[in-house]
Amino acid sequence: MTVGSGQSVLIVDDSPVMRQMLFKLFDSQGFNVVGQASDGEEALRMFEELKPELTTLDIVMPKLRGTDVLERLMAKYPDSRIIMASSVSDARTVMHCLKIGAKQYIIKPYDEEKVMQAVRKALDLA
Repeated sequence: MTVGSGQSVLIVDDSPVMRQMLFKLFDSQGFNVVGQASDGEEALRMFEELKPELTTLDIVMPKLRGTDVLERLMAKYPDSRIIMASSVSDARTVMHCLKIGAKQYIIKPYDEEKVMQAVRKALDLA
């Protein structure tokens, strides 16, 4: 069963491999991947321009950390649906992101079912 019905997604990760993996997953689930950013500054620009319905946001990236991007986006767009992604499952970082306003948190390497579970929750489809 596909989850997305054309909802727009912005994928933010400095790893081309991770971006491609998420792109394939979202595409196969019926989402419209409107952009892919490889650093925090690019993520802010693209978010402003595209206003995606869902954003996946890596934490450790060049130029601007994902947590900083999250803080800026939530301050300006408090209703944003952002899923944080990281290879670090540090409880303090997870709690910090959720407190700022991230809807969900996914750990790399991605488990497709867990990613889609997080997406459903973030979009209130769960």
